[in-house]
Amino acid sequence: MDTKLYQVFVRIDGALSTALCILASLFVVAMMLHIVAGIFSRHVLGEPLGGVTEIVSVYDMVAVTFLPLAYVTHRNAHISVELFTRSLSPLWAQLIDTVAVLFVVLLSAWITIETANAAFESFYIREVWESGDGFLSVWVSRLFLPLGIGAMTFTWILEAVRRIDRLVRLNAPAISVR
Repeated sequence: MDTKLYQVFVRIDGALSTALCILASLFVVAMMLHIVAGIFSRHVLGEPLGGVTEIVSVYDMVAVTFLPLAYVTHRNAHISVELFTRSLSPLWAQLIDTVAVLFVVLLSAWITIETANAAFESFYIREVWESGDGFLSVWVSRLFLPLGIGAMTFTWILEAVRRIDRLVRLNAPAISVR
């Protein structure tokens, strides 16, 4: 795809996926600090640090899992197995890959919508978890799923457009200039 609009979307996708991956990296650091602080508090101070397990499981692990999805997709770093398609003609291989990408777009868009609905419901009721020391607001962490999966969906949409364009160009009749 050589259109300027497509290139703008690719740049936006790259910036968004990188920003979400950096944010996920910060959550990795936060998770390490939470766990080390909990261990230090328990073993050195003799008093457990309350809410560490809940914070790590509700915020840190969810962010680390879902926020980098767009980055992995943007870098084409998903696991791929081509046992069947490598023996096909280039046209059939591209056709099957394009259909698979369109299926992933539909599935990830649906998951984005469902997780966004759950996040809005959690926000509306101000969802909390009871921990050893009180209550922990968890509704904010519910936004990580639609944000990460939605950004991944955007990346897959761009990939679908690119693959459809390539498929159309592959099948376009040659134009002769006289």
